[in-house]
Amino acid sequence: MTFRLEHVHVKTREPAKTARFYMETLGATLIEASHNDTRFRVDLHGVTLNITDHVDYQKRQQKYGLEHLAVETDHMDGTLAKLKAQGATVLEEMISPIPAHRGGRICFLEGPEGIQLELIEIMP
Repeated sequence: MTFRLEHVHVKTREPAKTARFYMETLGATLIEASHNDTRFRVDLHGVTLNITDHVDYQKRQQKYGLEHLAVETDHMDGTLAKLKAQGATVLEEMISPIPAHRGGRICFLEGPEGIQLELIEIMP
C-alpha cells in the first residue's frame, strides 16, 4: 500500500481573495476555478490547494482555516522582504539556525483566514 499527499483543503469566507494571495505572494498557479469563483484549485509548487467556502454537500461540521502551511524558500531574506512589502503580518522570525529544522531558518506569517504560513530556509 502506498500513500501520497493529494491536496490540502483551505476553507475560507473569501475563496477568490485567498487564491489570489497564494498566487501573488507565493507563486502558486491556477489549476481550476469554478464559474462563480467559489472554488479554486491551485498548484503551490507541487502541492495542490483546494480553496473553498463551506461545501454544501458535506454533512459534517466544517471549520475555516488550517493551523499552518509550511513553504520552503531558497532565499529567506528576499521572500520575507517581498511578503512584508505586500503587507503580510510577521508573527515570529527565527533567523538563527534552528537545529530541529535541519539547521535552517524559519519565520511564521499570517495569511488569509488567520492561517499561519511557515517559511523555511534549509541551510546546505
